[in-house]
Amino acid sequence: MNEPNSTIMILGGDGYLGWTLGLAIANRTDRPVVLVDNLIKRRWEKEAGAKVLVPLKSPRGRVAEYRRMFGKRNMSFEKVELLDSEAVEKVIAKYRPAVVINAAQQPSAPFSMSNAKNAAATFSNNIVGHLNVLWAIAGISKDTTYIKLGSGGCYMATDTDYVPIGRKDFFFEHQGKQHRVLQGLLPMQATDFYHQSKIADLLIDDLCSKIWDLKVITVQQATIFGATIPENHAPEFAGLAARFNYDAVFGTVFNRFVCQMVIGHPLTVYGDGAQTTGLISLADTTENFINLANLEVEPGEHLTVHNFTHRLSIAEIAQKLADVDPTAKITYLANPRREPAGGLGLEVELHDVIAATQTNKEARLQAEMARMLEFTRRYRGNIDPSIILPKIHWSAEETSTRLPEVSSA
Repeated sequence: MNEPNSTIMILGGDGYLGWTLGLAIANRTDRPVVLVDNLIKRRWEKEAGAKVLVPLKSPRGRVAEYRRMFGKRNMSFEKVELLDSEAVEKVIAKYRPAVVINAAQQPSAPFSMSNAKNAAATFSNNIVGHLNVLWAIAGISKDTTYIKLGSGGCYMATDTDYVPIGRKDFFFEHQGKQHRVLQGLLPMQATDFYHQSKIADLLIDDLCSKIWDLKVITVQQATIFGATIPENHAPEFAGLAARFNYDAVFGTVFNRFVCQMVIGHPLTVYGDGAQTTGLISLADTTENFINLANLEVEPGEHLTVHNFTHRLSIAEIAQKLADVDPTAKITYLANPRREPAGGLGLEVELHDVIAATQTNKEARLQAEMARMLEFTRRYRGNIDPSIILPKIHWSAEETSTRLPEVSSA
């Protein structure tokens, strides 16, 4: 068994972010890294008709490839179902990790809105699995720092001019009288079931840190864009590729636009494109999580970190890519989602731990776009245009092609 205060366990270690974090941490440090996953995302992708840009090896195949390419043996894989509380307890007891990073989630808003069973699967996977991990840490390994992947989309429908870190005093007027809420959390409002599950994440973290004296960090994560980090960008590292979705169900907007651009497909903006989103590259996200894993957190402390670099509208993202290639076309589709416009300019409080990735923002963005385009062009023959356009609508009766109903197990 590995010594306490050294092992980093990554739940969702087969995923886009989870695998990337594991690869970076294992290569850049000598800390043991344990990847944990139940592989359900692979099944969800198959049943939804989704595809990845670069074919993926099995988790153990990826670990073997890492060992072969870098000559290190500090990465391992455990297949664990987070909905099985006893299995979670066993893996936590086996390693007693210094840090658990929980990136195990059903990550797609469209998937969560596709039918009743997939909405329920989203809640089961994202909330029940989360609870099982917290119970295991509280009962077995209270020295562990628990880092939970949340979402900046928790504030998507909250029309505010400022998103603070942690609790604040709030003042409001009702029927001509002034009232106060002391040391409250900013109200969170989602527009889909996936983001509603992420609101639960933050509230559960806040509760459990206090009642069990746990060390907890919730990362309110912005939309991640990018295909690679230095450890898997070069052609010879294809066996270490991250999961790169570009379809309308699991693909995020920036990654989808890049794939459309590479195959000469118009960049499809939903609605008028005025919707603003937080953005951060995969490389910058990785750096920030490595810093978070080294952060000292006190027992009973719940730290919230907003992990983003840019705030851009969907139309602005499309235009920045079009500026790179004058032949690129932008088209506007009726928005299948229900997204509020938001009337207030939004400022977000930043934690010092992400300060390094806040510098030279435009240069970082341009460099990442260049890397993405070069990498995606390498695999352009793998892109299937038929899975890019949306088929799921937030109004259930308007969904033209409903996804198969799947279980969470």
